[in-house]
Amino acid sequence: MPELFQPLPDGPLDLIGDIHGELEALDRLLAKLGCDPAAGVAERPLVFVGDLIDRGPDSPGVVRRVRQLVDAGLAWCVAGNHELNLLADDPKEGSGWFFGHLDTFAWRHPGGIDLKRFPSAPLEDPAERRELVAFLAGLPLVLERPDLRVVHACWDADSLAELPESGDIAALDDGFYDALQAQLRQNGDMARAQAEKQRFRQLTDRTCKPDVPLPGLLALSLAEQAGNPIKVLTSGTEEAIDIADTFYVGGKWRVVQRSRWWDRYTDDPAVVVGHYWRRRGAPDPGKHDLWDQVPPFGWAGPRGNVFCVDYSVGRRFVERWAGKSDFAGGLAALRWPERTLVFDDWDGVVETVGFGG
Repeated sequence: MPELFQPLPDGPLDLIGDIHGELEALDRLLAKLGCDPAAGVAERPLVFVGDLIDRGPDSPGVVRRVRQLVDAGLAWCVAGNHELNLLADDPKEGSGWFFGHLDTFAWRHPGGIDLKRFPSAPLEDPAERRELVAFLAGLPLVLERPDLRVVHACWDADSLAELPESGDIAALDDGFYDALQAQLRQNGDMARAQAEKQRFRQLTDRTCKPDVPLPGLLALSLAEQAGNPIKVLTSGTEEAIDIADTFYVGGKWRVVQRSRWWDRYTDDPAVVVGHYWRRRGAPDPGKHDLWDQVPPFGWAGPRGNVFCVDYSVGRRFVERWAGKSDFAGGLAALRWPERTLVFDDWDGVVETVGFGG
């Protein structure tokens, strides 16, 4: 069984954000960081914060590259929610390259909304599928040392305490899910949620926005997240929103939103996460952005020691459909302990701000 909590290597590190199948961006960034995978050399150890896969053009290629670096002792990696979805046999938007389903997304543009296919080619070779799954199944949830912690989405002491030292994360996720489902069926929240979803076309129809409170679905959504430590670490904590603020993302209407857990983090070690689709520029009006209260390259939390290194390279699949080549998001590496950023598509380094409060 893989160890869920593993140590970070000593010394300087390069911590790389969510890649989402963007192999060309990864290779450009690795070159800038002084890493040559073919030669088996890297200027310093590399740490990947998860979400290697889905949406972009070459998820298998990204996994091959990261596995090559890990096997060579040059890199470490934690599992993200997209890796968990694959291991749990749970198809999501953008994962058609692995599951083989007809994978479309709604592309919004000034002229309206079009349905487009994700660009990824399918992974069909059975041997490579087995190798890919085996690699992802061996990833830990947490990497840490005295000065630094790495987790995909959320550092939560209560959730960490509920987990064994080793285990299959998909099996553990299933166990927590089954226990919660039994509890929700017993207290009636499951039945209430199902009736509410049926009333609004299972909440998957973008044109059918719920306009009345959905207490059963709200209770279900909050319990399924907060009661599952695997979900908390890989997807974060969530909170209720007013029905008027319900938003559509990931193929369904949401009655909860991610919460700013870092506003409650007061431990000494710094924490680096991915997951949150951070922006390099001003917040996008009308978009729910948990990092809109923090400068684009700023640290968060009461002690200024939480940083999100996911700068939305995963949005490039949409930008390509729009004919753009000057991308809004980029693949970033946070250099530690310098606390500077290197991007795949920007020259030079970017100083982060606000560390230490």
